[in-house]
Amino acid sequence: MRHKTSKVIPLISFLIMMTVTIPLGGTYEWSPDMRLTWNVESDWSPSIAQASDGKVWVVWHSYRTGNADIFYKVYDSSKVHPWSSETMLTTDPNQDLTPTIMQAKDGKIWVVWSTNRNGNYDVYYKVYDGFSWSPDNNLTMDVNVDEFPSITQTLDGKIWVVWSTNRTGNFDVFYKTFSGIEWSSETPVTFMAADDWDPSVVQTSDGKIWVVWVRNENIFYKTSSDNGTTWSPDNGLVTDPSFDWHPSIMQAVDGKIWVVWDSDRISGQDDIYYKVYDKFWSSDKRLTTDLADDFMPSIMQAINQNIWIVWASSRLNNYDIYYRITKTPSPHDVAIFSVTPSKVTVYQGQTVSIEVVAQNHGTNAETFTVRCYSNSSLIGSQAISLAPGQLYPISFSWNTSSTTIGTYTLSAEASVVAGETNTDDNTYIDGTVHVKILGDVNGDGNVDASDLFDLSKAYGSKLGDPNWNPDCDFNRNNKVDASDLIDLSKNYGESS
Repeated sequence: MRHKTSKVIPLISFLIMMTVTIPLGGTYEWSPDMRLTWNVESDWSPSIAQASDGKVWVVWHSYRTGNADIFYKVYDSSKVHPWSSETMLTTDPNQDLTPTIMQAKDGKIWVVWSTNRNGNYDVYYKVYDGFSWSPDNNLTMDVNVDEFPSITQTLDGKIWVVWSTNRTGNFDVFYKTFSGIEWSSETPVTFMAADDWDPSVVQTSDGKIWVVWVRNENIFYKTSSDNGTTWSPDNGLVTDPSFDWHPSIMQAVDGKIWVVWDSDRISGQDDIYYKVYDKFWSSDKRLTTDLADDFMPSIMQAINQNIWIVWASSRLNNYDIYYRITKTPSPHDVAIFSVTPSKVTVYQGQTVSIEVVAQNHGTNAETFTVRCYSNSSLIGSQAISLAPGQLYPISFSWNTSSTTIGTYTLSAEASVVAGETNTDDNTYIDGTVHVKILGDVNGDGNVDASDLFDLSKAYGSKLGDPNWNPDCDFNRNNKVDASDLIDLSKNYGESS
């Protein structure tokens, strides 16, 4: 796997994200960059698809578990906060990488990826039938490297998976198909002595199968009009002398063919580019301009004809998933994107840090007030000014000294700006924070012998020790000692 080294980008480059409007034939405008994942570990290689029920699925691989696993989340436009929580799809302790997703005509969701769980990289897949996921299925079993899969379904109902493999001595693009009963043999698409990497496949409405891939840091493509029996010559699509990588292809409902990829042709930073085929290929068009690296894009067109592009970006030093949609943003639209507490369980008297992320979805600069609440009690408020498309994290501190023992729901709201009509997303309600009596280690509402027993087991430990219990560290000094015992004794016998 070849990846470029990420650049260290200061936080300010993230905080000044601005909308970029790129007309295409006078009909399309792009939304601002919107952030999809927020984990402190890196999220890479997203793939996007829309199901027949209108829900948009995004899968990617993440290093948040200590190795690479596949995660996904789902966008449901009928909900006030349309994105679901993140779901872990694979749990193998080895590396699960570069997933691709598709819904078949029978309604089943397919996810295909590359994994080294057998000692070398093979292609695996699993299928969601609307109720549960199938087990992980082995698609390739060659002793060489099989990676960078891409999936589509052709008009005859066959499932196609293409990938890159070095089983011929260098990397070539191979494919196999599934008829609904069995998989075909593995067949090469490319035959050159150069390395052919990272393919993407689609069948267009005229029946042609298109495959795009990387060769010598340029983008190539070829087509087949007879379901893979014969192929056109290899055609150069992008021949810029810079590093061009990770192509993704799709056909829009107007018949135009889109290819997106990443390129470092400007100042050595990776940006997302695209071009469109309508009898002739358009020029290369730059989509992202952030100073961080934007790469590994995936493209699809939704039922409402909006085009979505997702990609990975290093804007906060690690990689997160971002996306854009072709649409005309509202002139005035502010929103709360997320509410995240530093702790979900605290002792009375401790302070909880709460990060609230606000965003300006509109096309005008806005000044508005963000308020943070525990239940209906105001924790704090801040006035902010955001440029179009800009996201901004705000920190609130909640001192629980005078807070009654109990469970509290956190929320935040953005004040309505002049001319704003979409106010559903101005309020965001997060999960809960449980405030306990100091000394109630096990959270049962009482400070008694069971808590004293738990503290005795952790007594003398420090952060990282085998018997460490953070719930016994009442003063949060990363050790359990006499001061914690004194704190427990003060409330011994108390209950909520």
